[in-house]
Amino acid sequence: MNFVKKFWLLLLMLLGLHLLLLINLQFTAWPEMFSYAFLRNNGFLLYKDMVYPYPPVLVLGLSILYKLFGYKLIVLKLATWAIILVSDILIFLIVKKVTSRSLLAVGSLLFYVLTQPFLSGNQLWFDLAILPPVLLGTFFFLDKKYLLSGVFLGVAALTKQTAVLFLVVSGLWLLITEKRFNFVIKLAAGPLFLFLVLLVRLITEGAVQGFFNWTVVYPLTYWGEFPGYVEAVLNSREWLVVILLSLPAIILFLRKNYLLLIIYYLLSIIMVYPRFSFFHFQLAIAFSAILFGVSLKSFKVPRFLFITYYFLLITFITLPALKTSWQKETRFWGASDLRLASIVQKEVDGSVYLLGPHSGLYVMAGKLPPKPWVDNFGWYWEIPGFQEEVIDSWQKNPPQAVFSTVPEVGSWYELGTYRPRLLVEWIKNEKIKNIILK
Repeated sequence: MNFVKKFWLLLLMLLGLHLLLLINLQFTAWPEMFSYAFLRNNGFLLYKDMVYPYPPVLVLGLSILYKLFGYKLIVLKLATWAIILVSDILIFLIVKKVTSRSLLAVGSLLFYVLTQPFLSGNQLWFDLAILPPVLLGTFFFLDKKYLLSGVFLGVAALTKQTAVLFLVVSGLWLLITEKRFNFVIKLAAGPLFLFLVLLVRLITEGAVQGFFNWTVVYPLTYWGEFPGYVEAVLNSREWLVVILLSLPAIILFLRKNYLLLIIYYLLSIIMVYPRFSFFHFQLAIAFSAILFGVSLKSFKVPRFLFITYYFLLITFITLPALKTSWQKETRFWGASDLRLASIVQKEVDGSVYLLGPHSGLYVMAGKLPPKPWVDNFGWYWEIPGFQEEVIDSWQKNPPQAVFSTVPEVGSWYELGTYRPRLLVEWIKNEKIKNIILK
């Protein structure tokens, strides 16, 4: 077997290992990854008939998948794992392109396989969904194919709005390093075209104001003032993991090499704001893996340091997750969730509103809420005048029943505890059937 074939075999083996780990680690089926697409496929317009605080690419893709294959857990799992395995290949290709060494690319991918699935990576959220377009944008940017880079970074920005930072920084990088404005125009052409297509669609649906309010205005104004919305305090283990993942970037920064990739890594960390969790950290993990392989090219690492670093990754990242998440029941799609969905399905024939239970139950029970639909997040409901607007709309078409849970003990604003006061009063005054789920 020749040299090249050996490395492609190693790549396939690592992809297989990654998939094996994902299949056996606990999967989180975030309710929104079903409910957003379910509502859209049932006539709810984004930004107008429902609160949807992100650009539309991910929900459009999921809507198509569920239309074709049904609202099944395996559909979400396969979509998630496909995104992760594509990201594996892109990490390998980026490191190989930068270093011209397949062995370093394999080392980076091994780093990623040992960290990504164990840091809340076995789940689909917007931070994971932007991985392939951001990595493709990075690959083409390094290859000086700025039009293609802009297209994929534009797709990322229309999946999660904070990814626009990659476009801004890449444009500034071209102006500073290349001093060629035509390169910036090439980079910007794709995103501008994509946004114009989106704008036309929003105009036809009468959702332009809603789009800008929910994706830009409210996050930058009201939400930051809501207590508990910003949660960026890390515990000691989280700090240790972040430091471990940041070591390749620190080493390269001290040697003043590969500054653009370091900046991309820093952008990925910034994009974790406002709520730190490792499932928001997925892009940073990918760039950390890339920087790991690139750093090995920059200087010769003693073998014992190389082995020690892998040992630390396994000790503080891999093993703890193996102990707590191996072959555990899927979160939000387990036996208790299916039992509650069965109750919702049997109790009412018409529309329902879930005041407390997660939105995945709409999908499991095959029930629709009244328009506009608003999920149980306090920062949505506490926008001045918003509860009054929703109640005014619901007066014309109220839900047949409301399914509630007993609020958890905690501060009024915490998830699981919060209830919109005006809405609760309206439900009581209108004598809408209220069923407590236990």
